[in-house]
Amino acid sequence: MQSSIAHTVFPAPRLTYTPPLDIARTMARQALNEVPALDSARANSLVLARAFGGICEVLRQVLDALDAEDGRRA
Repeated sequence: MQSSIAHTVFPAPRLTYTPPLDIARTMARQALNEVPALDSARANSLVLARAFGGICEVLRQVLDALDAEDGRRA
C-alpha cells in the first residue's frame, strides 16, 4: 500500500492557452530585452533560473502561436 503523498498527487496539467502570434512576439521581445539587464556574476541562481524560465515560457508561446497560425492556413 502506498501511503506517501507523492503517490496521491497528480502532476499539474499543462496550460493550453495559446496567445495570438502578435502578442506572443511582443511578450518574447520584452522578455529578451529584460535578460541583458541581469548581471550573471552577481545574480543568484534563483534570479537566473527565473529569467531562463521566463524565456522558455515565451518561446513556447511563440512556437504554439506559430503552430496555430500554420493550422489556420492549412
